[in-house]
Amino acid sequence: MKVLFAPDWRDGVPYQRLLAEALAEHGVEVDFLRDYRRILPLTRLLADRRRAGRVDLLHLHWPEAYYPPLRDGRDWFRCARFPLDLALATRRVPLAVTAHNLIAHHRAHEPFAQRNARAALRRARVIFAHSEPAKAQLIATHALAPARIRVLPHGDLSVALPPPIPRADARARCGLGAGPVVLMFGTVEPYKGIEEVLTQWRQTRSEVDLVIAGKAATPAYEATIRAAAAGLPRVTLHLARLSDAELACWLSAVDVVLFNYRAIFTSGAASLARSWGVPILFPERFPTVDLGEPSPAVCRYADFGRPFTLALARALATPPSFAAAADWRASIGWKGIAARTAEAYRAVV
Repeated sequence: MKVLFAPDWRDGVPYQRLLAEALAEHGVEVDFLRDYRRILPLTRLLADRRRAGRVDLLHLHWPEAYYPPLRDGRDWFRCARFPLDLALATRRVPLAVTAHNLIAHHRAHEPFAQRNARAALRRARVIFAHSEPAKAQLIATHALAPARIRVLPHGDLSVALPPPIPRADARARCGLGAGPVVLMFGTVEPYKGIEEVLTQWRQTRSEVDLVIAGKAATPAYEATIRAAAAGLPRVTLHLARLSDAELACWLSAVDVVLFNYRAIFTSGAASLARSWGVPILFPERFPTVDLGEPSPAVCRYADFGRPFTLALARALATPPSFAAAADWRASIGWKGIAARTAEAYRAVV
């Protein structure tokens, strides 16, 4: 079976590469839909591939790649054309969609965002959701038939990184002292609620060190974060892209990983931290993010103030342990995910 993954976003996240490698053991050959063609990009790219060889199924991961906001006066056209483009592209090739997001990050305000997400999901022969609550929300939001949605865990991203290193060595490499350290990692973007976290550190005069590590999405937002962190002695900004080795080092060094999303549907970063065995602080308001609860390694908080303080104390009382997360990693291993994905492909081809 030959499957096309679209878009090719392997440079940004390892999810597609890891899934493709695991699918090979089940007789599924995965290629990636690269490049971008004007007017009807999906239709034209898929036609090129079908002329070059057999394509049994198109697996769409992030539909928003085919209506990008370029701010050139034609964004409305790219958004408006997407349902037609997708329908023409999949006239003779069945479609699978992984619902990584309910609505693309930063784009919920766009007039076509909801319609385009619904168009992809309703066109799909099979939809993959990363949790039962995610499946329920997809059904409620887009009026989808439950039988078309299969629940698969996100997958273990820790296998894409170098192995953990001894805690003392990691802390020395990261320049950390002996005290407790909370980490926020990944691209520094507005939807991650970093400004509210900095306000919390300022108001409570926290005695816990906070590290924010990752490249800022824009120079303007980097300036915003630097201004918000100014004068906070317990806050360290490392606003540069992390290599895999650097990320593994930070995860090996810190005591807690904090997430404060303003909106989220699935979190690969939280899944990675869970796989690494680092205690996680995560908002209660996002039940669609499956972190293998109940677990002492996952501490949810309702809001800042006392709920957050209590959750932080519980997280700090749980020692980080890569070994302790072995059962979680086994439950989200790529071998099992690939087997269930290949079965779903064959059911619709």
